[in-house]
Amino acid sequence: MYIWIGINVDDQLAGIKTRVKKIENSIGFEHSVFTLPFHVSLKISFSVSDDIAENIISDIINIYKDTAPFSLSVRGIEYEGNICWIRMVENEEIMALSTKLNLFLKEKYGIPLHEYDLDFKFHTTLFMSDDGERVKKAYLSVKDAPLPHVLSVNRFLIGVSESGALGTYKVAHEIAL
Repeated sequence: MYIWIGINVDDQLAGIKTRVKKIENSIGFEHSVFTLPFHVSLKISFSVSDDIAENIISDIINIYKDTAPFSLSVRGIEYEGNICWIRMVENEEIMALSTKLNLFLKEKYGIPLHEYDLDFKFHTTLFMSDDGERVKKAYLSVKDAPLPHVLSVNRFLIGVSESGALGTYKVAHEIAL
């Protein structure tokens, strides 16, 4: 089973989500990123055996519950090859939460850091595809969209997937502070 963890910002990005869905449909993306609410990823998704998945999820829920609400500044919309995302400004709170999750998962469950975790870019994915030209076209259609300057961090998500493939994740838990 694959587990994914993030911050739920779906309602705060509702305006751009509507625009992005229209662009995605008009360009014809093969796999939608809309199987999950808009979120700020906290770590690259990771694979675990089914027999310990519920324990890991329970521990992540406890970490989330111990986290005080905070704010996150929006950096802007960026395009990098096969992905277009809303990039967030790193701050002390998100770095501490990400570090706490990574260290906990590594120390208690032996889940190694992925190379992307070493220089993680906190983001909300707008478009993702193996077809970089398709992503670039989508980026050009959305790059100047208005965004909120600050997001409230007070709702967290845990998603799961049997395969880890794009479009197969579903929300297993939402934790509101």
